[in-house]
Amino acid sequence: MKVILVSDTHRNTEVLDYLRRTYPDADAFVHCGDLEIPFERAADFIAVRGNMDFDPQYPWERVEEFEGNRVLITHGHGYLKPWDRDDLTPLATAAKQNQCSAVFFGHNHISVDETVNGIHILNPGAISRPKDYRFPYPTYMVLNITKDGIQAERVVYQPQEIR
Repeated sequence: MKVILVSDTHRNTEVLDYLRRTYPDADAFVHCGDLEIPFERAADFIAVRGNMDFDPQYPWERVEEFEGNRVLITHGHGYLKPWDRDDLTPLATAAKQNQCSAVFFGHNHISVDETVNGIHILNPGAISRPKDYRFPYPTYMVLNITKDGIQAERVVYQPQEIR
């Protein structure tokens, strides 16, 4: 199963159109919040509400199942400590409380592909204002999900590139 994972697009609707055009074979599109657009503009995305979203139609978080993998989808701002955004333990704990094996989140604009306490934690980074000094490019992820788990590929958003 191919899933496109994105977060923190902050009013950039072109990126959503780009992902739809670039990945017509995707089985699902997931957005981890801070879209800052009306729900209707992203109704085909499995999306959650971020700290900058005000449309109440976006849920704060949700649990979805992909090929037998239960995933907690959240923006993350309720779990990340402002003074230690590298501590992903609260996200892993929330996943376990929801009987999930993975978490998709955003908020800190830094891409992550780690396992913490047995939970696979993924953050696609940000299209708008990436903050990862180690990899300061706008990114999203292409996920290959099977019953055996989730493989993530970080992709640099280059809309001028023809695929």
